[in-house]
Amino acid sequence: MKASIIIAGVALVGLVSLAGCEKTELADKEVAAPAATDEASEDTEAADADMDRTLPPEGTANDPSQSERMEAHVHGSGTLAAGVDGDALTITFEAPLMSLIGFEHEAETDEQTEAINALKDAFTVPGGMVEINRESGCLPLMTTTETHFANGHADLDVEHVYTCENADEISRIDFIKMADYPGLETIDAVFVSDTDQVAGELTQSNSVLELR
Repeated sequence: MKASIIIAGVALVGLVSLAGCEKTELADKEVAAPAATDEASEDTEAADADMDRTLPPEGTANDPSQSERMEAHVHGSGTLAAGVDGDALTITFEAPLMSLIGFEHEAETDEQTEAINALKDAFTVPGGMVEINRESGCLPLMTTTETHFANGHADLDVEHVYTCENADEISRIDFIKMADYPGLETIDAVFVSDTDQVAGELTQSNSVLELR
C-alpha cells in the first residue's frame, strides 16, 4: 500500500514538472518575433523603391529652395541688396535671365551659350556693376556670378564684395549697368548698415540709390 502511494506521488511530481516545462516552452514561443518571409521582404524592397522614385534629386527643379527662388522672380524686375559689416560692403544682384538676354532656359544653341557666358563675364568684372561715391574709399575685393535654372525659369545671381576705408561715408550706389539691359525695367534696392536702412526703386531713368 505504501509502495503504491510513493509511486503515485512520484508520477504526480513528474506530471507537474512536465507541465511546467511545456508552459515555459509555450511562453518562449509566444514572445519570439516571427521570422520574415521572402514575400514580406520583397514587399518592403518594393515600397522602398517607390519612395526613392518619389524623392526629387537635390538641386533639381523640384528642390524647394530652387522652386521658391523661381516663384519669386518677376520679368522686367530685379533686386539689389547692399550690406555693410565693419569695413566690408557686400552687394548682391538678382534678375531673371529673360530680362537680361531675352530667354530663360539652358542654352540650346551656340549663340545662346555665348549670350549666357557674355552676361556672366560682364557682371564678373570687379567694380563693373555699381559705382560708389569716392569718399567711402571702397575698392572691389571679390566677385561671383552664377545662373540658376528651375521650373522653366532662370535667374542670374551676382555678388560683389568691397573693402572700404570709410564705410560710414557711403552715400550713393549707382547701378551702372541699367542702361545696358532695357528689358530690366525696375530694381528693388535696399541698403543696410549699423546706422542706416534705406530702400528704393531703381529705374531706367534713375539708377542711383541715394542713402543721404
